[in-house]
Amino acid sequence: MTETNDEAGSGGIPTEFGLRTRLQAIQPRLTRSMARLAAFLLENPELPVTLSIAELAERSGVSAPTITRFSKLIGYGGYVQLRVGAAADLGRSVAQDGLAGIPGVMVNQGMSDQELLKTFVATHIQALQASADLVDLPSFRQAARMIAESDHVDVYGVGGSSSIAGGLVDRLYQIGVNARAWSDLQMGIMSAACLGEASVGIGISSSGATAETVEMLTGAHAAGARTVAITSDPASPITKVADVVIRTAPPDDYFELGAMASSHTQVFAADLLYVLASWHDRDRSAWFAQRARESVRRHRGVEQLRPSGASRR
Repeated sequence: MTETNDEAGSGGIPTEFGLRTRLQAIQPRLTRSMARLAAFLLENPELPVTLSIAELAERSGVSAPTITRFSKLIGYGGYVQLRVGAAADLGRSVAQDGLAGIPGVMVNQGMSDQELLKTFVATHIQALQASADLVDLPSFRQAARMIAESDHVDVYGVGGSSSIAGGLVDRLYQIGVNARAWSDLQMGIMSAACLGEASVGIGISSSGATAETVEMLTGAHAAGARTVAITSDPASPITKVADVVIRTAPPDDYFELGAMASSHTQVFAADLLYVLASWHDRDRSAWFAQRARESVRRHRGVEQLRPSGASRR
């Protein structure tokens, strides 16, 4: 994937990111003055479209050269390119106006039912669109091929990411991939230690710094397994032990809804990974999927035949 210039640091921002997503991605690593400018732009995303650099400098309380440096820091050639990015984001927002609320608005009990629903939709649309902008299909295909050709897959995730890990394992099982999900550290590191070159370890962590997940994926890497990290931070600790990094959208500034939106970006990545893995050998995947469906139908048939109140032993 093409990265930004060196000013963006080791975690360069993909050129596919829109302005808002770039601001969210870089914000945690900014100096105080740059962070203040980023926060101002997140609160007023429409201003660059109509203001000159001098006018924006006056409104934001920084100098024009600072805005130019900031534009380059987040991957644009200068303020002109930043304005184009702002206009593109604004155009996308307008196109979704019938469904989405205003970016950056927090849910509160004073909202009408319609405002509440629109804000929820806005959160998830924005998160999923940012993830779609970020997709690097060669990385996804590489990870999917590793999974499809493996003899065993461990998927690690704790907290909210544990349900994503479990969901991915459920899908992989249906296409014949021998997979297990681990959220308990001791069990996870024991399993990781038993992996080999034909195995794959997958760590899911939005921050990329969840200690338990990093430790489990580190164990898989040390054991010789091929490793995949699904994270929003390409400079986080988990990426140091990953052969392939799947990047999801960074958390947004919706506060109450941010964690929920983050989980949807992880599901987005996990589902796309599953689809590509199932396509690696379609005949094999179809055979296992058919067997899974038939076993469920047989189970349902037995349940329907069992007399009401009969023992299930």
